[in-house]
Amino acid sequence: MYTITLIELSTKSDLRAIVGAISNVLSIDKKEAVEKAKNLPLTLAENLPEKEAKLMADMFSSMGAGIKVSPPLAEAPAKQLRELRTELPRKGIHLGCLAFIMFVLAVFALFVSLKHEWIIKQFTPNPAKAEKLLQMGNISEARQSIKKQLQAKPNDTELLILHGKFYIGAARKRMNAENWKSYGNINALPELDTAVFFFRKAEALDPKDSSIPRWISIAEQMRREFSEAETAARRAISIAPEETDNWNQLGSVLVELGQISQAEQAFYSALRINSNDAAALKNLVVLNLYYTKDAERAANFLFAFLKQKEAATDMDSYQLRTDLATAMLGDFNLPLERLSPPILPFEEYERRRSQITANPQLKNDPLLQEQLGLLYMSKGETSAAEGCFIKAIHINARVETSRKMLAVMYMKEPNYEKALRTMQAAVENGAKDPFFLKNIGVLQKYFKGDFSEANKAFNRYLARGGDNFEERVKREIVK
Repeated sequence: MYTITLIELSTKSDLRAIVGAISNVLSIDKKEAVEKAKNLPLTLAENLPEKEAKLMADMFSSMGAGIKVSPPLAEAPAKQLRELRTELPRKGIHLGCLAFIMFVLAVFALFVSLKHEWIIKQFTPNPAKAEKLLQMGNISEARQSIKKQLQAKPNDTELLILHGKFYIGAARKRMNAENWKSYGNINALPELDTAVFFFRKAEALDPKDSSIPRWISIAEQMRREFSEAETAARRAISIAPEETDNWNQLGSVLVELGQISQAEQAFYSALRINSNDAAALKNLVVLNLYYTKDAERAANFLFAFLKQKEAATDMDSYQLRTDLATAMLGDFNLPLERLSPPILPFEEYERRRSQITANPQLKNDPLLQEQLGLLYMSKGETSAAEGCFIKAIHINARVETSRKMLAVMYMKEPNYEKALRTMQAAVENGAKDPFFLKNIGVLQKYFKGDFSEANKAFNRYLARGGDNFEERVKREIVK
């Protein structure tokens, strides 16, 4: 007989499924199952026959849980026999022990009768599990599951759609490996042809499912067949005009076709259905930021998008915030090139550099370090310049020019996290230049999306007298 113990959970574990399994196996509610999962090791079952033990161990292992089977399955029969011969008293089993064993066997028989179907169900392939494998990136395992199910149900539309999704995933994987070189070539990827084949077969079986023409549109868009992609997207809308995904897909295709105003209307149609639709909000950020070049309008959609839970896991969120901040910083500053030191003729640059590096006070003089940093910066030697400015700050934390030049360099990269930290440190060390508070406010609002901190910085900037951009800053303060 075997004991099954849950000994480990990791970041790869399917915690929701594991908690559900614990709840079913131990006949407890999910809240109690969560508490038990926090305190490992956890005994899931004892005195199981080999077949049931293997089923349970495989089930939890497939969810990413660490399982211990005692004794190990491979050596159990011989080992158990030895233990029985060694440990059982020669004069027979005590009646109390016998009664306990009979009780355990009865309980286990009841457990098997109640849970057998549930355990078997966990190992039965189904479309939901296959889709989950796709989402987790287990492409090969997902394909095997889908093919196995299609052999039994060749005309199951859900499985046909999943098979098409698999080939789209395979195409994207290949495109990523090639740095999307294939994206610009029509029909460059045979995986997409196969995806379309499966989607169209599913559509023939179920012409009223709007998700099918939408997936056809996605695949055709990836094939650069934009006319086919638009036709399929409009077909999806005609079937289900209340589905925001259909409008978003149409808008995406129209952007590719250069029909920006029509694309915008498609995204707005999605928002009229659901004003918090994350995909539509993000699409309008992209459209306004990169196509119509209206950064202020893009900002309104980005702030709304960042409030949605989908934004927390969106891979493009950081880049959108960075690009928006880049677009907005130009409204509050002179061009960054004008804030940098002017380019010097090579002879003059060498003369000054030699003079500074020969000075014996260089290591201890923050102004000499600052001057050397400015020289390096004028020649585009940013790494050397950064080192000099940092040395100047270490010698005297109150130097302003070094911090300002560091902030300018970081904003040019752009690396707004470092730029923000540099400017905040400048203010904390008594910097008077309004450049710092003004740009802290801009980055807090447009890069961080923190209106409260932005207002604090803008108000402190105005209290200190501002600069030539004072009127522009006043428009930014949120009441």
